[in-house]
Amino acid sequence: MRKVERALVEEYRSGILHAFAAAAPNLAVLAELAELPDAVRGYEDIKLGNVAGYRARQAELLAALNTQTYADQH
Repeated sequence: MRKVERALVEEYRSGILHAFAAAAPNLAVLAELAELPDAVRGYEDIKLGNVAGYRARQAELLAALNTQTYADQH
């Protein structure tokens, strides 16, 4: 469990930095990315399920940001 928690710190940091590096960061996406860690609660299996949800939502938000950034540039 501790390995997962330590990995999440870097995943969160990387996601936020990626969002800020976007050509035109979307404030709604940035806000939701910043709040995502609040959903990672619970013990063992519950927490692991929440981690999976966190990772899935982070991927969706970053993909949306990339799509938006691409669309804004073209």
